[in-house]
Amino acid sequence: MQPFIVIRNYRDDDELKCQELVRDYIMSFVKRSFYCFCFREITLQFIVITWAILFIFIGVPLQFCAMTIPGCIFFLFSGTYFSFYAKAVELMRTKPSQSLVAECYEPFIFRLKPREATYQIFLDESPYEQSYLNKFRKKIIATVSVKKHNSLYNAAWMYRFAMAPDYPFQRIAEPMLNLVSKKCVANGCISLECTISEWQEEERDFYDNMGFITRQIYHKQVIGSSLTVMKTLLTYDLHANEISEHSKLETIK
Repeated sequence: MQPFIVIRNYRDDDELKCQELVRDYIMSFVKRSFYCFCFREITLQFIVITWAILFIFIGVPLQFCAMTIPGCIFFLFSGTYFSFYAKAVELMRTKPSQSLVAECYEPFIFRLKPREATYQIFLDESPYEQSYLNKFRKKIIATVSVKKHNSLYNAAWMYRFAMAPDYPFQRIAEPMLNLVSKKCVANGCISLECTISEWQEEERDFYDNMGFITRQIYHKQVIGSSLTVMKTLLTYDLHANEISEHSKLETIK
């Protein structure tokens, strides 16, 4: 039996699974961002200042000051972890407006890794009967939400995007994004906006290939102006994309 994925509209009973998925997706970037923060100038400055306080003001011998390095690293990891956890909780509590989920159907005995398997993808609902679907275990592996942009006219804002890390990102995200774009066009939107962080390399390549354009690059403050995270604001011209797809269909005809 071949596994398959159904991309459908969000239902109220999906909320718990979607919250878990959003939490796991956000927390999957903790290790990568921690390594990134370790090699920043603020980390070295924090260690040196800690040494100076202990040696000059408290009188701790210099050789014992070296023991503060593991403590500083642990403090950095704890701060990074709880910052991501707070962001995950914020997104988990955000009620979705218009959402899609990708529900994966896999046989109960499935030995392949998700990235090694070939999945059929269906929109809205599967073409199989319920008796056949009962032979599969199902789980939600991706979710995305969209709403009206707060500050841009006729623009949509894509948020609460999450995907299980073991599954092929582009294979699943591309049809979800295409369906989101069609829904936005049907609602009268002319552009789709979203943001990504500096450590989301795979997502950045995907958005570039899909036709997203960088509109702004800015630094979001984490701890004052000393510790910041680079964010990229991306925009997708829905009107131009619709014209491009229409011209392709005319060429095929």
